[in-house]
Amino acid sequence: MHSKQTFPHKWDWELFILVFILTGIGLMMVFSSSFVLAQKQYGDPYFFLKRQGFYAFIGIILMLGMIRYIPYQLYQRLTYPLLCLAIIGLILVFVPGIGRKINNATRWIRVGHFSLQPSEFAKIAFISYLAAAVSREEKIKQFSVGILPTLIIYSIFAGLLLAEPDMGTVLLLASLTFCMLFLGGAKIKHLFIITCPGIAGLFYLLIKAPYRLKRLLAFLHPENDPLGVGYVILHSKLAFASGGFWGQGLGASQQKLFYLPEPFTDYIFSILGEELGFWGVAFITFLFALLIWRGINIARGARDLFGFYLALGITLWLSMQTIIHMGVCLGLLPPKGITLPFISYGGSALLANFMAIGILENIHAQGQR
Repeated sequence: MHSKQTFPHKWDWELFILVFILTGIGLMMVFSSSFVLAQKQYGDPYFFLKRQGFYAFIGIILMLGMIRYIPYQLYQRLTYPLLCLAIIGLILVFVPGIGRKINNATRWIRVGHFSLQPSEFAKIAFISYLAAAVSREEKIKQFSVGILPTLIIYSIFAGLLLAEPDMGTVLLLASLTFCMLFLGGAKIKHLFIITCPGIAGLFYLLIKAPYRLKRLLAFLHPENDPLGVGYVILHSKLAFASGGFWGQGLGASQQKLFYLPEPFTDYIFSILGEELGFWGVAFITFLFALLIWRGINIARGARDLFGFYLALGITLWLSMQTIIHMGVCLGLLPPKGITLPFISYGGSALLANFMAIGILENIHAQGQR
């Protein structure tokens, strides 16, 4: 008689180990880039590290629970309820007494002594919807029943996110939508129809909000305004330049000393480059490349089309967010408030990242049966 194989044996151990390594590096870099600010603001150099460690612990438990008890097919059956919950969460940030405003952005809701960012969890709901939509191959080639509903859902999310404002997530979801529709077999002419208004809308948003246009111009020529909108870009590049090949050493960054804003969130990759140098940047890039490779392999081994597109969507999300964050820090892309998965400080982002890995591992486990 053959013994029954236990569920954990079906884990993708390479992915599991990669996530733990990235999380460990993330905790190290969060502490290194935040202890000076934490000491000044809260009198506790470990303030941000303890909070990130708490979210990492909850995230691991959440991930293990999703692997073991939540089959990924449930997301397909609950596509529209999940979308409704995501939209409600995005609306709640504007409700007085519930929403929380930080740095002129209303992106958080209060939960006791903690804050949650609904847009991070909305990404998972939106990807689940995209996977369900493109897995219906007979409909995705029809504009009225395949493309138009997706465009409407995206427009609702984009409108709420722009009101926060969160332009970075709007562009991220737009890129995800285009890639998923393209990979799902949508007709090129339909993609062209939705892309042209999207580009026109982007230009309108740049013109409507002068600060966005200033950021774009600063990205092209930051040296023209070194003490204004070009300040962050120049200091981010300076962090990499001063890091050299071997780096200044862990904890020895100068840019985190109130020169570079948000050094433990939006610009943590810059601090990593300054402290760990080229070898640290290369190692982190290699780890994320392996993560993307494992995600693609899991998608290829999925047992059905929904699992394939869900794994592919999650992998695209994590890879795009990684590329955008690194590109912004290196001065290759205009400044956007996009965090680096598993590395940047942020409880909601970290929980959403672990949830994504839980879904990927569940798809892998079922594909191995």
